[in-house]
Amino acid sequence: MRKRSELVFNLLLVPLDAVMLLASWVLAFLIRVQYTAQPTVYQIPGHVYLAAFIALAPVSIAIFALAGLYNFDSTRSRWREYSRVLIATSASTMTLIIIDFFTTEPLFPSKAVVIYGFVLASLSIVITRFILNTFQRWLFKYNIGRRQVVVVGKGTAADGLTYALQQHTGYHLVTTVDDIEPGLERLQKILKRHHVDEIFLAQADVPSSRHIELIQLTHAYHITYKFVPTLAGIYQTRTHSELMGDLPVIEIVRTPLDGWWRIYKALSDYVFALLGVIILSPIFFVIAILVKMTDGGAVFYRHERIGRNSKTIRVWKFRTMYTKYSTGAGFSNKTDAEILKSLGDAKLAEEFKKEQKLKNDPRVTPIGRWLRKTSLDELPQLFNVLRNELSLIGPRPVTKDELERYGDAAPTFLLIKPGMTGLWQVSGRNDISYRERVKLDLYYVENWSAWQDMRILIRTVGVLFFGKGY
Repeated sequence: MRKRSELVFNLLLVPLDAVMLLASWVLAFLIRVQYTAQPTVYQIPGHVYLAAFIALAPVSIAIFALAGLYNFDSTRSRWREYSRVLIATSASTMTLIIIDFFTTEPLFPSKAVVIYGFVLASLSIVITRFILNTFQRWLFKYNIGRRQVVVVGKGTAADGLTYALQQHTGYHLVTTVDDIEPGLERLQKILKRHHVDEIFLAQADVPSSRHIELIQLTHAYHITYKFVPTLAGIYQTRTHSELMGDLPVIEIVRTPLDGWWRIYKALSDYVFALLGVIILSPIFFVIAILVKMTDGGAVFYRHERIGRNSKTIRVWKFRTMYTKYSTGAGFSNKTDAEILKSLGDAKLAEEFKKEQKLKNDPRVTPIGRWLRKTSLDELPQLFNVLRNELSLIGPRPVTKDELERYGDAAPTFLLIKPGMTGLWQVSGRNDISYRERVKLDLYYVENWSAWQDMRILIRTVGVLFFGKGY
């Protein structure tokens, strides 16, 4: 059923793309020629233009095929597919421009047609595929087109893989097999009893002879076989593979945020932080007055945190606590734990020790409570971003004592700059445990992408207006 469903979608895509491309370029022609008062550079009859683009349609479809857009995999990423559409449409448009350059008769009546055609083609194809994607995910609710899978193995890798498959709408986990020793009898019974599309092996100590038996078994039942690399599977990171001679070599990538992507992120951080400071300066002024009026103390609060590569940084915030309870530079030399103990409530000290924050903190002023709820207390961190100490989006900046709780994962956490907001802040805020926050921060470091940053930024705006504070 899964293969049949994907085949139907694949067969639909080619004529749909051809129609959308042709309709887009025809509409671009009509907009420029029929609905614009300015004269065109070349007088091209409509039927000549249409005939040329019908003849060139197979060229665009071939480019789309080379971009991998006709493998309508039920487990693919929507955003990756849409980005491929933009790349393929750009390549198709560029090909048309090159053909136009070398032909004696012009293809386009004016340059504006090229721009209109590119925009319309990109939008129409993305919208078409979005509709198909939505329809396919609706079919998933009835278990139509989903990949039926079995996970073999036990341990951290198997647990993580099982959880990921259960969260993915394109997969249906039939069952799990904890152990395949001493034989494959149990797995064979499952394959005879259930329809299975794929088998995932996620266990590090499986001998090569067992791998071969599994491959032979999947071949016999016409099932796809996938496995988590034993050594690379220890690290929950991305990998790159290459051939050294005839041998495949796997490189463990510490974080995708490297090279040009690191430059892109630094530049975008600086530009958006500078705009933020300029646009929000009136809000800065008002908040500063309110904080000062509370008890006459300092407006800003600075606290030492650990930045990228273990560098110590001082993170700025608007002061939200009463001056007598504030710690850090310019305030009391006591620790948070010591101040909480002095309040005489042992439960508060225990909660802070466990979560590194309090849901109902008696040290916080009324205006401070509102600032925390709206996260406006963190606006001064824009200056940390301008100083290249923080990023707009990244893992939460932690203290030296907190970093010890990251254990062996601490070096991974320190690969990139901390952020003003991040994945865990938009994934539950106070409602998730400290352990889960650590996991989300590490996931962000190991799976960074520009798209993920954009989603976090959009969700942060939503949290500011509708979410809970922290």
